[in-house]
Amino acid sequence: MSVAPKLTCTKLEIAGRVATFTLNRPEALNALSWEMREDFKALVEFLDGNEAIGALVLAGEGRAFCAGGDVTTMTSRLDDGPGQSRQRILDVHQWLLRLHNIDCPVIAAVDGLAFGGGFSLALAADLVFASEKAKFCAVFARIGLMPDMGLAYTLPRLVGPQMAKDLMFTGRSIDVTEAKALGLVHSVYPAGEVLAAAQAYAARLVEGPKTAHGLAKKLVNRSFERSWSDIAEAEADGQTLLFTSDFSKEAIRRFLAKEPALYNWDAKPAAE
Repeated sequence: MSVAPKLTCTKLEIAGRVATFTLNRPEALNALSWEMREDFKALVEFLDGNEAIGALVLAGEGRAFCAGGDVTTMTSRLDDGPGQSRQRILDVHQWLLRLHNIDCPVIAAVDGLAFGGGFSLALAADLVFASEKAKFCAVFARIGLMPDMGLAYTLPRLVGPQMAKDLMFTGRSIDVTEAKALGLVHSVYPAGEVLAAAQAYAARLVEGPKTAHGLAKKLVNRSFERSWSDIAEAEADGQTLLFTSDFSKEAIRRFLAKEPALYNWDAKPAAE
């Protein structure tokens, strides 16, 4: 899909090669309605393999990033029966897994609550930028449920199995200070500034080699399930491909010619 998708309760804005996808149900704390999940599916179809987009920022309108599943619709699952309910969860993973492994960096800009599925969604990103008022919670146990949307995959990899179980068993919320200490948050900003910070970071990332970023990301995402020899094979395949890329050829030429680097994060952005 090369044409921007039609969305129901989210917004997609593109500035340069940075896409910002904003959950836009502030009256419901951006709870994940079925319509919003369809929007995510359309987003992934649009972004995956789209060379015009080099980075994605996820955000939420209002005082929440995302409050998780829409509890007001959960009673309908009782009428659907277990088979259909189970299939709906599996359908979510069809786009969520693609989002987790999509071929560009993804930054979650959390300026408020990230509860339940919203917590899961934030951790599906590559980096989490959060404001000082951000709160995170694996809230599922409070209504007698277990974590879903991949949280049992992402959370233990970031905080270890013992702390992951604590957060899941207790359903307690944690503030941004504890989240940063646990390794859940990359950077902390004042309230109202986190989205701009994530977009500025993304704007610098897109100056770099998208193919290399994408391959490195997928390798890291799979590293816990693969052996050293598997990683070595993947590195050999990927690096061989990247050496032939136009980006790498030009970067190496500039280095040898002692010209300014094509991509250098340590150099100040032109706007500064």
